[in-house]
Amino acid sequence: MKHLYIFALITFFTSPLLAQETITFSGYNGSGSTVSVNAVSNVNQTITIVFEDSDIIQNFYTQFQNSIFMYGGLDTDNGGFQSAPDFNDIVSHPELTLTDGDNNAQPNTYSITINLAQHYTGVPNGTTVYGFNLLFQNQFGGGGNNQTLDFYINLDDAVKDDTLSVADFSPSNAISFFDNTLIINDYQGTLLVTIYDITGKLIKTINTISHSNLQKIDLGLPKNQVHFVSVSTKTFHKTLKVISK
Repeated sequence: MKHLYIFALITFFTSPLLAQETITFSGYNGSGSTVSVNAVSNVNQTITIVFEDSDIIQNFYTQFQNSIFMYGGLDTDNGGFQSAPDFNDIVSHPELTLTDGDNNAQPNTYSITINLAQHYTGVPNGTTVYGFNLLFQNQFGGGGNNQTLDFYINLDDAVKDDTLSVADFSPSNAISFFDNTLIINDYQGTLLVTIYDITGKLIKTINTISHSNLQKIDLGLPKNQVHFVSVSTKTFHKTLKVISK
């Protein structure tokens, strides 16, 4: 671990749950500098990240938002934010979903479970990873109160290895959308599909189990409308921006 930051007016904690660690940033109100938390997990282990916005309007606008997006990248010898996507392409960013049930009453709390090694594939296996640089933004794309300050998760130093188990997504997996149908290749296991409209309103939640290597799910979306379709497993998360035909 190579970073140490001083911070104020925000609290965090980590709590191991069996083999999975939960890292929580709570009480965010826009104050202080880069916020860092020390984690027990390394880049190859699945973690849950929880973010609590205590002021849902002024410093980071999350009022009426059922989800927020996480812009991030791995910290290596080449620097921070390695393998980060285009900042403005929020549909390529991991999506945290609201967990407290009321997006109009502060605080708003969001959560995501993610395996960083599997998600940030632009960093080659064999690279030493020290931490994870991140910030959060809403659907309006960052800037001003549409994004947070920077955060840093100080991971246990480890060499990246995104080797997956049989039940997890592999690099050959493909998730696509065609003719109002979500198509998932080469995956067997539990799936959570959540669908939001362009305003961030939750439209539908689908819990299912894929028993074959080709899973097709009829989403039944209204035609000619934009929706965000989020697909999650215990170790993988991906969001698609779709227009039903």
